[in-house]
Amino acid sequence: MKIVSITEILECNEFIKGKGLEFKIHLRDACGKQSCWIESFHDKNSSGQWEELYKALEEFFGRLRFRLEYGEDKTDFWLL
Repeated sequence: MKIVSITEILECNEFIKGKGLEFKIHLRDACGKQSCWIESFHDKNSSGQWEELYKALEEFFGRLRFRLEYGEDKTDFWLL
């Protein structure tokens, strides 16, 4: 099983910030598979900003050879 490091989560947050997106990723746990949650800095982020975030996450974690699986409301995701 591949494991994402805390350093890689920090790098992801810098990557997101560099794209001008006001979100932060938090590592939740690693029991079974690693899970993360998305913190939005603004309650009223547009759907376009969320879509840009999802693209950025796919790009960043794709380079690390992870696939993402999102929860129902897409504020939680698992690294596969």
